Amino acid sequence: MAHLPLTIQSESLRCLLIGGGAVAQRKLATLISHQVPVRIVAKEIGESLNQLAAEHKLPCDQRRFDVDDLEGINFVICATGDESLNREVAEACTSRSIWVNVVDNQSLSTATFPAIVKRGEVSIAIATDGQSPTLARRLKSKIDAILNNSLGAVASFLAEKRREHGGLAHRQLWDEVLDSVIPDLLEQGARTRAEQVFQSLKDQSNNERGFVSLVGAGPGDPALLTLKAVRRMERADVVYYDNLVSADVLAMVRKDAELVYVGKKRRFKSIRQAEINQLLLQEAKTGKRVVRLKGGDPFLFGRGGEEIETLAENGVPFEVVPGITAALGCAAYANIPLTHRDYSQSVRFVTGHTKADQINLDWPELAKPDQTLVVYMGLANLDRFTKNLLSFGMPPHTPIAIISKATSPDQLVLDCTLEEVPSTLSQANLESPTTAIIGEVVRVRERLTRAKTPRSID
Repeated sequence: MAHLPLTIQSESLRCLLIGGGAVAQRKLATLISHQVPVRIVAKEIGESLNQLAAEHKLPCDQRRFDVDDLEGINFVICATGDESLNREVAEACTSRSIWVNVVDNQSLSTATFPAIVKRGEVSIAIATDGQSPTLARRLKSKIDAILNNSLGAVASFLAEKRREHGGLAHRQLWDEVLDSVIPDLLEQGARTRAEQVFQSLKDQSNNERGFVSLVGAGPGDPALLTLKAVRRMERADVVYYDNLVSADVLAMVRKDAELVYVGKKRRFKSIRQAEINQLLLQEAKTGKRVVRLKGGDPFLFGRGGEEIETLAENGVPFEVVPGITAALGCAAYANIPLTHRDYSQSVRFVTGHTKADQINLDWPELAKPDQTLVVYMGLANLDRFTKNLLSFGMPPHTPIAIISKATSPDQLVLDCTLEEVPSTLSQANLESPTTAIIGEVVRVRERLTRAKTPRSID
């Protein structure tokens, strides 16, 4: 059964708590801590609950529940051990469209309590749709241990500054506050110093233009993103991405950021690089935080250099966030060491993507032994590429691994030799992106694959 996580203004609730034992007392303590108006009805009321209700001047009736008790109520908590009474209460509430939580009975409840971690004005609720309260409590303990005790003070500080400065439309400032020493200063009680740092950040923010982050999205698996890449994606106002960026990686972009596809696909009309450069420039000039998200690493066959040249020429501040390139991701997930002292002492990265249908490479050098070749974006021209290597003396039995959709759950690795590439490609229905690794190191793959522990340990 689906559940909608929701926060409700406490004062808008009119709660009836049915039950007088230890469980009801715990629920009452939670309601009191969140300032929920509540009254209690129970045939038997424990001394502790009665004392808690008296301390907070809450109405407490020691008698059996009656349907008339639901008059004016919009939320009911039923914490009794009487299954018949629990069902009676649940049915009465449901028929009147009143939210009801029957403790430890998911089937009778229309509302459930999450596990709550609270730091001042900051509340974090963990829910499992009522399926596993134990898991929710375990997660609560983990989060509770991680969160800094100053989080409430930080939230109050930010709220105060937003009121003082009319909201300060740009969210960049608030990101910078949270990344600064201000949270640490508040934890130490150094409020005056925190105020000074805030003023400095505010003055700097008023003078700044937009900013562009050229971010490497890695080979596809979102777990391979760098921490810095994730932070930039979480703060972006607009993200320009290409077709090598996986859907799982895109899912980590801030939900209200604008996503703009600027990819290039073979045989499809695509936006020109010069146009992309101008789009980045124009967005930054409006004061936005722009992320250019590129598969792999932006400086390895990614035209990242061309994009930041345009920004630099126009005085737009930028940064480059490197990513795990396709070669490293493909090799690691296919169990191929790119270098190995028994087989290869160097690695060459080349692109199989052609311009004007020409592959202009130093073929005599590429065909030399004792090295590894990694061919990027070469699916369409891989047959021609390997034939050129053979014509310049590379042995026909040289092993090659052709890797499609590397690091994704759909990764496919085809092993063959150079002379077998045409027949292998004709029999396989490979999809881009595809990377090929050529060299004697590919022979190690079989041994490592047999010995490797499954990646399910995550």
